[in-house]
Amino acid sequence: MSDFCVILCTCPNMSVARDIAYRAVKSQLAACVNIVPGVVSVYMWEGTVQQDQECQVIVKTKKSVEKELRESMFELHSYDLPEWVVLDISHASEDYADWIRKSVK
Repeated sequence: MSDFCVILCTCPNMSVARDIAYRAVKSQLAACVNIVPGVVSVYMWEGTVQQDQECQVIVKTKKSVEKELRESMFELHSYDLPEWVVLDISHASEDYADWIRKSVK
């Protein structure tokens, strides 16, 4: 098991997603953040099926900074209940893993 993880978080628009991505990378809490625009989310909220267009943020980082990263991202997030899904990376190429190690504090 590695110290690396991928975090998924949807954002209401590109502006929020970009702010989150830039802060995460600049503060060395993430090695890379992918922003996938045009995600259509269908979900249950307050007893009603909702549908929204969102951006999916995919964060590559280390588990050791996950709590600090979550706090930082949620400061910028506008949702009452932001998505926060942490996926363990069981294997990454050695070169990619080294790059994450060097990029994240």
